[in-house]
Amino acid sequence: MGKALIITLIVLVALLISGVAIARYTGYCAGPDGRISWMTNRLGNQLDLNDSQKHRLTQLKEQIVLSVNELKRDRSTYVDQAIDLLESPQFDRERAHTLLMQKQAQLASLSTDIIDAFAEFSDNLDQSQRDKLQSMIKHHREHRHCRFACGDSEQATQE
Repeated sequence: MGKALIITLIVLVALLISGVAIARYTGYCAGPDGRISWMTNRLGNQLDLNDSQKHRLTQLKEQIVLSVNELKRDRSTYVDQAIDLLESPQFDRERAHTLLMQKQAQLASLSTDIIDAFAEFSDNLDQSQRDKLQSMIKHHREHRHCRFACGDSEQATQE
């Protein structure tokens, strides 16, 4: 093999290994719990929170993890029931609608709990922390992975 090919392969392997290491370090390979922990740790560090605010952030994290785990736990049940709908010769629209309504009710219930936990956290921030949080959210929105693929590029560039 040529020298250039060997060097290229070594560089590609090094990039792959470093990418995996960075993903594991930042929590992306740890599932939802790892990503949520990474996010809350980052918020805690960036916003310079006091003990009371850290406690509220921990409560928010626990509520998010609880909600995500509940959704994951029930996901297979909903999928199984949806697959069962396809086994009958005619699609049972009423049962499908009922399944959808059950899922929406569960999401509404969980979102209320998360909103309440976020409100508790947000209400205890001072104005400079709120401004910093707002700029972090705007920055994330402008740099998220699907900015151009989601049809949101016009809005993101106009803001």
